[in-house]
Amino acid sequence: MTVIEAGGGWLVVDGDATLAGPFSTNAEAWRAVDRLEGSPISPAEKRADWIASKILSAGLAPTRVETKPKSKKGKRQAKRMKRAAAKAPKWLRTGAAATFDPQGNRAYREWQLGTFGAASPVRRVDPAEYLKGKA
Repeated sequence: MTVIEAGGGWLVVDGDATLAGPFSTNAEAWRAVDRLEGSPISPAEKRADWIASKILSAGLAPTRVETKPKSKKGKRQAKRMKRAAAKAPKWLRTGAAATFDPQGNRAYREWQLGTFGAASPVRRVDPAEYLKGKA
């Protein structure tokens, strides 16, 4: 693999085949050669690549839609509920958090299917058929 200068920039070539490019600078082209050959890169660059791959693989962040109470009474009630929730005992808060369903439309937890052991017949349940039967 080598780098050559062509009309609009620098190209990474191997024999007659163009592998990458065009790059605006010679340094960018040689960096591409290093990546293609699997040569070690600096720790900072490894870290940046790792972070970028995690961000890109995660997809878009879910958007939160908050409804604001319009009336004075609604604002007061929301504030009172938050205050009361903060004063609740720890065992109640953890239990409520474990069973709270923010979307309010899941009657059961799909992720719990098949968690009863290797020999369990539940492991052989097709989730699509199960959901079709529940509807």
